[in-house]
Amino acid sequence: MRLAALDIGSNTVHVLVADVVRGKLEDVAHYVEMPELGPHVARTGVIGARGKVALRAVRKVLAQARTHGYDELVACATQAVRQARDGVAFARQASGVVGAPVRILSARREAQLSFLGAASRHASGREWALVDLGGASTEVVIARGGTMLRSAVLAIGSGVLAATYLSDPPRPEERARLRKAALRELTRAPDGDVERLVATGGTASNLPSVLAKRNPPQVLTTADILTCESRLDRHRARQVAAQVGLPASRVKAMRGGVEALLLLLDWFGLALLHVSHEGLRHGMLLAYRERGEDWWRDG
Repeated sequence: MRLAALDIGSNTVHVLVADVVRGKLEDVAHYVEMPELGPHVARTGVIGARGKVALRAVRKVLAQARTHGYDELVACATQAVRQARDGVAFARQASGVVGAPVRILSARREAQLSFLGAASRHASGREWALVDLGGASTEVVIARGGTMLRSAVLAIGSGVLAATYLSDPPRPEERARLRKAALRELTRAPDGDVERLVATGGTASNLPSVLAKRNPPQVLTTADILTCESRLDRHRARQVAAQVGLPASRVKAMRGGVEALLLLLDWFGLALLHVSHEGLRHGMLLAYRERGEDWWRDG
């Protein structure tokens, strides 16, 4: 069976196409666009006209995904749509474009699904932490093996942090203000004596390629992340984007995201970051396999 998962996030619209082989997922294709709903919603409280940009992105990634001939598609929206006053109306409009219900996930269910996806590959026998760093919010889960123990949703996201605090390129005093604001929110993170920090989301998955285009590492040291931060900040986003092979909008968001990841490593007293390419969309498909049309409901 071939499945697809569409995720309308706070920075991005993603679609994942994957085959189910002996009960496990094997990625077939992944497409992404960056309509950047989150910063707009953070400023105005509504999606408004920005919805047209997001729907164009949805149409584009779906057209790409359909070339792979999936059997079923599940779709969700996360923090920006959840937060917007017109989020329900937007999700209804998006459902018409997708041809399937676009479910607005609760923060709790989003964390559960991100964990399900990441744990399918990264679960550790001792306590470990999963950080799903999105454009407008960050889910932090403390787990043991494949079992969630504690979780929290923090109001820090790569896109909103970058748009709120950083110029292009960022200045040192702006980074200091960003860190101060993020640290205030980080006090709400769950405590845990964790042996491993696993990160998913756009910033985490793209950092390895900023460090090395050939054979990018999937475990990053604090020094590696600081090197990435320096490279992302060196010039204007458009110039950096040409150097690292990423869109300028992604470069801007990652500038906020790297700071959040550094703070989270320090929070848990760790020096290594394990990058996961499995997360929310993999969790959506695994949950659909297990629960059918109720995949999106809180478990």
